[in-house]
Amino acid sequence: MEIRTNRRRSEELRFQERKGDTYRDVTDLSTDLGPGLTSARDVGIVLSRENVELRGRPIRAVIQTPDYRLPRDLRTWSLDYLAHRAKTGRIYNDRVLCLGSDLLGDDVVKLKASYYFDFMCSNLLAPLDIWQAGRESPVLRGRDLILDTEGRLIPFRRSRLANLIGVSTLAFTKNGQLLLVAQTPDNIGSPGLLAPSGSGALEPKDVPRNMADWTIQRIVINGAERELREECHLEASEIVDSSVVGHGRWVSRGAMPEFCAATLLDLTSDQMRERSTRRVERSYVHDVIPISLAPVRLWHPSRPLEMLPPTHRDAVSWPLALALACLAECINDESWSLRKDLLARLEG
Repeated sequence: MEIRTNRRRSEELRFQERKGDTYRDVTDLSTDLGPGLTSARDVGIVLSRENVELRGRPIRAVIQTPDYRLPRDLRTWSLDYLAHRAKTGRIYNDRVLCLGSDLLGDDVVKLKASYYFDFMCSNLLAPLDIWQAGRESPVLRGRDLILDTEGRLIPFRRSRLANLIGVSTLAFTKNGQLLLVAQTPDNIGSPGLLAPSGSGALEPKDVPRNMADWTIQRIVINGAERELREECHLEASEIVDSSVVGHGRWVSRGAMPEFCAATLLDLTSDQMRERSTRRVERSYVHDVIPISLAPVRLWHPSRPLEMLPPTHRDAVSWPLALALACLAECINDESWSLRKDLLARLEG
């Protein structure tokens, strides 16, 4: 009887995407946090004020207990939504790290462990409205999960969502070319779009064993370099150095946090072209593409897509747009640790 009841209810539910939602009202109300940023399909906010802190000093991180758990009202729709998502792509339920505080106004950054399904059943519900047959209004309005009563983004410290921490990095070869990853349609993050050289989610294994190294910058770099090694088939010895360049909130993906870095490689673009995608990654990585960016003098944080060749701009994922915008900010900061070496590669 329970199985029949669940099946009947799932047939009565409709998960309706708000594909026409531009979130313009949200970005207009968030100018105090930073500028809005639009990519091929998504909208977010570059947290410029927080990025000054992120790039300027080490910020301590702590792991809070207990783990994040879905609120009861969201658990109501979780099984139905997971069944819905399973029809459209590969899903997994690994352990991940989530953000429980904001970078400004807190002495330390608070992290919580969770499972990927909790992220899917919280943040990934925000771009949807849930309708039930016979009702004149949604039983769940996705926007209510990320916005307060004034239409502003709910801070992470007050959010009821998992807020999985996305991480990515822009990897540059010895001859100054940027590696882009063409994602497959099965990739949940940005299916069919161009992503940074390595992108994914923070996992508990990215936290250093030595508690003295527990800074958000170190943890982000560990996660970003792990994703880079996996997706571009690299060895740890082939990575020269990495530095965090910024972060933002991916509004059209449940306002989740997204951190980005830049990485220098000890490989040329020709050597990368000879690499084949690892078998375990072929479901997610279609190709790794070395490209040349526009001259540095043309870079501007408000126009990150113009840093790419025109043929690539219509397929840019939001993490890639964010990383390019933050990189354009860093390249003019003489105190940024990778600036000199990256400029030498780009201009050499």
